Amino acid sequence: MLRYDGLGDALDEKKCLWCEQAYTRQSRRFRCSDCGVFVQCFDCVRSCHLTTPLHRVKEWNRTFWVATTLTKLGYVYQLGHGGHPCRRPAPAIHEMVVMDTEVIQTVSYRYCGCDTADHANNLEQLLRNGWFPATMVDPDTCGTFSALETFWTLNVVGNINAHDFVGAMERQTDPCQVDTVPVSSSDQQFSFSKRMKHAGRAHNPQLLAATQNGECAVLCWTCPHDGKNLPDRWRDVAPEFQFLYMLILAMDANFRLKNCLRANERDDPPLADGWGYIVEEAPYKAHLRNYVAEKDVSAVSTCIAFAALLQKDTRLTTGLRCSGVGGVVCARHELVRLRGVGDLQKGEQYANMDYILFSAILGITALYLAISYDIACQWQITLRTHMNSLPERLRLDLTLLVLLFALPVWHASAHEESCQNENSLTYLEGVGRMDGEGIERTWSVLNPIAWVTKEMAKGARADAMEDKIDHHNFEKNIAQGNTLARKLIVAMDKWDRQVEAFKEVDRTLWSEVKKEWQAKVDAWRADRSQPNPYLITGGHDGAFVLRGPSEAAIRLTLTKDEAEEAATGGAKLHGSSVTSFVVAGLQLEEVQQRIKREARRRVLLAADQQQRVQEMRIAFFSKLGRWRKLQAVYMPAAVRELEEAEDARDPDLPPPVAEEVQLYLPSGLRQADREAGCRKGLPAMEAKLREGDCQDFVRALHSRLHAKRHLLNCHDESVVGQRAATRAYTLIERIGEHVNTVSRKYRCARSALIALKGAAACESYGELKPSDVQLDKEHEVDAKARKKLGSIGSKYRCHDPALSSKDKTFSWIWTGGGGPGEDEEELHDCKFPIEFSVATAVRVEWSKAKACKERWEEEVELLREEMKRVLCFLRWCAIWWEERRVSHGNVS
Repeated sequence: MLRYDGLGDALDEKKCLWCEQAYTRQSRRFRCSDCGVFVQCFDCVRSCHLTTPLHRVKEWNRTFWVATTLTKLGYVYQLGHGGHPCRRPAPAIHEMVVMDTEVIQTVSYRYCGCDTADHANNLEQLLRNGWFPATMVDPDTCGTFSALETFWTLNVVGNINAHDFVGAMERQTDPCQVDTVPVSSSDQQFSFSKRMKHAGRAHNPQLLAATQNGECAVLCWTCPHDGKNLPDRWRDVAPEFQFLYMLILAMDANFRLKNCLRANERDDPPLADGWGYIVEEAPYKAHLRNYVAEKDVSAVSTCIAFAALLQKDTRLTTGLRCSGVGGVVCARHELVRLRGVGDLQKGEQYANMDYILFSAILGITALYLAISYDIACQWQITLRTHMNSLPERLRLDLTLLVLLFALPVWHASAHEESCQNENSLTYLEGVGRMDGEGIERTWSVLNPIAWVTKEMAKGARADAMEDKIDHHNFEKNIAQGNTLARKLIVAMDKWDRQVEAFKEVDRTLWSEVKKEWQAKVDAWRADRSQPNPYLITGGHDGAFVLRGPSEAAIRLTLTKDEAEEAATGGAKLHGSSVTSFVVAGLQLEEVQQRIKREARRRVLLAADQQQRVQEMRIAFFSKLGRWRKLQAVYMPAAVRELEEAEDARDPDLPPPVAEEVQLYLPSGLRQADREAGCRKGLPAMEAKLREGDCQDFVRALHSRLHAKRHLLNCHDESVVGQRAATRAYTLIERIGEHVNTVSRKYRCARSALIALKGAAACESYGELKPSDVQLDKEHEVDAKARKKLGSIGSKYRCHDPALSSKDKTFSWIWTGGGGPGEDEEELHDCKFPIEFSVATAVRVEWSKAKACKERWEEEVELLREEMKRVLCFLRWCAIWWEERRVSHGNVS
């Protein structure tokens, strides 16, 4: 580094490397940082920089290098000829402060006056040279196109503002800041011109004068656009495929993008008012003047998720021009809609959001429009009435358009259960498996500029937001090739899994039951006033509620169960019939399991626990001795197994404890020993008892899982305070222990049944996995895959509410045995007094699983169709630009 700061290899040079003129004591030496490290003489440095007036030149003062400029060396740059001489240059020499990507410096220049300039005025000569003036009248400052492109990229990607960028350039030009660098910013005009160029306005004979509202917005390549990327007869497709051409939007408000009033306020209109993403100001404000005291929030009543609406009368807006913005994006691809953003003056008022939405969908030709909105349940009630209050040009003919509404997945958890099921994206046909939260990810892109735009003037803020959104839409579009492919891989994998999982459950149901359940789903889809098939109903009025037992009732039932279990440990053996013998063996097996559970428990008084376990073991061996005598009569083969096991045991080791003793029931013997060494009918008797146990244990799981779900819901909704929470958690843990106990009993009974009858004869009793009996706060069975699908293609991660990411499928335990009938009395005989039948719960879970499978199927079809639409849009776009090429005679 020190060598670079000195003359280096040029120390011993006696002549200039370019002109080979010998250096004298008075010779001046120069080096250009942009050309290289070689040294030049005075004449050569001027002649070599004829066309590069912005290079950074340094002069050797016989001690160190001193920064200088070509202007200080007497160089005058000639405009109109790229620096080369002009036959008739303008006589006046001007000075211009020019900001380049590396430095800010003053340049001397002349305008061209010959025929080569083609009668271009001074401003046009500057632009043709790649210098963008800071003002259109007598400019003294310019920024090169390269510098402004660099700033634009840093601004839209890294959120670097103009003040910091120019400050960095000033310090790079003069780190010690000895001299003031005179520069002003022209980024706002440059970025505006850049957007107009990309929108093809320069190719229009009428230029900017003919620009229509929204014409300069970057459209989504993937959304359906009639005449651009849709087939000719798309309206005539079969009803089951019309969802492929549905327009799906998401809307929301963002209260971070606020803007303050300024004491030195001046008239500063946006440069492209209404041409891009922000609605045109004048008609928007004219509409809002009729809603200064909007009263529709008084209608908000039933659902708990309306903080955004209720805050409009309480949100602090003092000193603010706007408290935030409302926006509309395409929900599946996260591009902001043209005319899809507007300021909010006082919270999330209906008048604002209605105007923004209908501006964003102005001119659409879709047959179906789905809207995801976090207050859709309340907002949709009066939407049609509010539409009649909008300007005539924004109103839609609702006879030609079907409107569908849904709640975003993560926001839906704040709504009541009936509201969630009524407006769930999972049950809305045709939307695929999107999460509806795309607008939140869009806000996460725009939020970093909020601290800058908050203090900006009105017009500068609007232009800054337009620029940021424009770049966001562009990047989303160019990423579609990779994004759609990755989404399709995820969707196809998840679709295959859901189909297989649903088939595994669906095949166990009777066809009559499935037809009845599907009819209820179809009726609800056709008429939402019908009972919701995805929600358990309770009571006589048909209200959509989930009723359960009181905490006291559940606690009493648990106590009774534990008392009965304790009594089993001391029960006497029954008579000596075959049935009694097998039942006694099963009771001994249950005692062993209870000893294991007691030994695993963690209690405060370990000594007392050990004493109880020891007493249980003594009681077990007392019963076992009497049962062994009966076993010698009914199962001679078991006696031989016992003798062989005793001979093989190491005599130096202590005998096995009670819970480890092998009972050798018929299911514990080899097939040959069961047939030859057991009383006739004994294995079949155990098989019948084991099968009955499996059925009882599945029913017990139904009951306990419903009770646990009820307690979890009650805890979330009504438990307040540490004491109440501790009691609730204790009770939930007790039910969880019962679920684990029943699960172990079922696994044991199923293993014995398979040993007796074979796996093929036990298909109705599936393997019980931990996921089959796991309950958490996640209502969707594929939340992890859905969240992964939504995050593909997003650079920013918005902080979604914490939900479980368990990737579960609908468990077989709810439909085993062909499916429950609604009128089967035994299915209502639950130990926990739940006020709905297990059959109803199974029907609801089956309906949800089927809906989930259908949404993944739609997702795959939508992604394939969207890939086609991207290619079609690009073909249309290429033709559009070809037409622009010949539409303006002055553009080559």
